[in-house]
Amino acid sequence: MFIGHFGLGLASKKADPFPSLAVMFIAVQFLDLLWPVFCLLGIERFEIDKGNTALTPINFSYYPYSHSLLMAVIWGIVFGFIYYLFTKRKSSAIFLAILVLSHWVLDLLVHRPDLPLTPFNNYTVGFGLWNAPVIEMILELGLFIGGSILYYTSVKPKRKISYWLLIVFFILIHLANVFGPPPPSVNAVAWAGNLMWIFIVWAWWIERKKN
Repeated sequence: MFIGHFGLGLASKKADPFPSLAVMFIAVQFLDLLWPVFCLLGIERFEIDKGNTALTPINFSYYPYSHSLLMAVIWGIVFGFIYYLFTKRKSSAIFLAILVLSHWVLDLLVHRPDLPLTPFNNYTVGFGLWNAPVIEMILELGLFIGGSILYYTSVKPKRKISYWLLIVFFILIHLANVFGPPPPSVNAVAWAGNLMWIFIVWAWWIERKKN
């Protein structure tokens, strides 16, 4: 899942307006922000395996430190605690910790059984909706579009053009991932994963106060 995570981040501003959209984006994608770094460092690994699932050729062969259930809980606690240190907002910190964990829950729906429960055993889970493309696309696009509309109607961003350009860009990237050619190499995927910070900076710009 890709834009579905961001859709939840957008919708979350309705539930808690205090964290910025950029912080919401970091929370819902925190595990995927760690994953490419861990892969480039050789801590985790994956392979490009065309036909691995109907919607993605990436075989997530070893990623227990970024994507196991236990580590998702730990990363959520760490993220929430850091936010609390800077803001002293306990409820928002707890909410952000839950958003970090939500990444694992949404991935559970779409991944084949490759999501580890802990780094200490080989038991993996996944409901495999990536092998049911129509259902997965409806779910993910529905979550993203619903979150986009909910954010727009509740926050009413001042930089409306920038906001809708971001939404369109998300959808185009998602469609390219689904219908485009497989990635050229493992390194290309890992480095491209770090480009998600563009969306976070973009979200910061949308909410930045005008002079």
